[in-house]
Amino acid sequence: MSEPSVQPSATQPVRRKRSKKVSFMLQLYSLGLIGVLAAAGYFGYRLLQGPQAKRMPVSAPATKVSPTSSTILNTSATVPEPPKPGQFTLAQVAKAEAAKQGTPGGQLYDPRSKDVALAFESLPLEAPQVAEAQAVLAKYLQAANWHERLSFVFEPERVEALMQQQYEERQVQDPEHGRLLAAGLITADTSKVLNLQFTCTTRPDAGMRANFHRNRNGALKLDWESWVAWSEKPWPEFKKDRSQIEVVMRVIASESHYYNYEFSEKWRWLAVKLRSPDGLHNVTGYVERTSLFGVALANLIGVPLPHKLPDGTPMPALNLPGAKALLTLRLAFPNQAQSDHCVKIVGLLADRWLLFPGEAK
Repeated sequence: MSEPSVQPSATQPVRRKRSKKVSFMLQLYSLGLIGVLAAAGYFGYRLLQGPQAKRMPVSAPATKVSPTSSTILNTSATVPEPPKPGQFTLAQVAKAEAAKQGTPGGQLYDPRSKDVALAFESLPLEAPQVAEAQAVLAKYLQAANWHERLSFVFEPERVEALMQQQYEERQVQDPEHGRLLAAGLITADTSKVLNLQFTCTTRPDAGMRANFHRNRNGALKLDWESWVAWSEKPWPEFKKDRSQIEVVMRVIASESHYYNYEFSEKWRWLAVKLRSPDGLHNVTGYVERTSLFGVALANLIGVPLPHKLPDGTPMPALNLPGAKALLTLRLAFPNQAQSDHCVKIVGLLADRWLLFPGEAK
C-alpha cells in the first residue's frame, strides 16, 4: 500500500518569506555593527595619539596669550630674545615691569618732565622694613585724633589742611584694614616707596594700600592721601554741583557701555565707569577714543582700541577685558550739564592712587 503523498501546506511560502526577511535584517545589523566598531577604533587611535594642534590657514597664524601679559603673541614667527639692559627706552622698561609684576603701568613724571620707569620688588612679609611700617601704621591708628596723627604722615605741613577738612568738615573716618596680603618696594627714578596691601571689607574692589616714604631723617611716614583715597570733593557734592572746574578724584575705573546726553556718540567717546573707593557712588566718564589719552585709558581697563599712534609711543600695558584700575583723574562736567552722571575725563594724574613728585601738577 503506497504512502499517501504529502501536500505542501499553505503556510510554507509565508515561512520562507519571513526567513528571508530575518536574514536580510541580520545582514543590515552586522554592517551597522561593523561601522560602529570601525568608528570606535578610529577615535580610540586618535585618543592614544594625544591632542594635536589645530590647523590654521596661512593668512591667520596661531596665537596665544602670554601668561605674564595680556598681549597676544604670534607663534608662527620666531620669538625674539628679550633686549639686554641699555638697549631699550625707559617707557619700554615701564611697560615690561608692569606686565611682569602685575603692577600699574604707564609713565611717571618728575618736575623736569623726564620719563621715569616704574619698578616693583616684592618683599617677604617678615622683612624688617615691613615690620617697621606696620608699627608706624599701628601708632597712626591708635592716635587719639587727627592732630596726633600728623606726626606719622608724610609731608604733614601740606596735608594738614586736607586732614582737617576730611575729619572735621566731611567727618569721614579711615576704612578699617584687615590682614596683610603683600609687601614690596615701588621705585621711580630716585623715589622709593614701601607698599603694603591689606584686605578691606569696605573696599571690596580695591582693598587697602598703605604707602610709606622715608623723610629726610630716614623715618618711615604714611602717605595719607593714597591711604584714605583723598578726592578734592566728596562724591555727593561733586555730583550735586556739576562743576565745570577740574576736580582731582581717586576712582576705581572699568569699562562702561552707557552713552547718553552730551556723550551719546559712541564712535567718538570711550565710556568709563568711575566708582568711589567705597563703591557707594559712581559716574560715567568720557574721553575721546582717538586721542593718545583715550587709548592709554582704554589699555588700563582692558578695552583694545584701534589706533594709528606711532610705534614706541609710551603706553600702559593692555590689561585683560573686564579689568579694574585704580586711577587718579581730573574730572569736569560739561557746560550746562544735562545730567549729574556724565562727566568728561580731563586728565590722568596717575594709574594708581599714589602720586610721585611732579604728578600732582
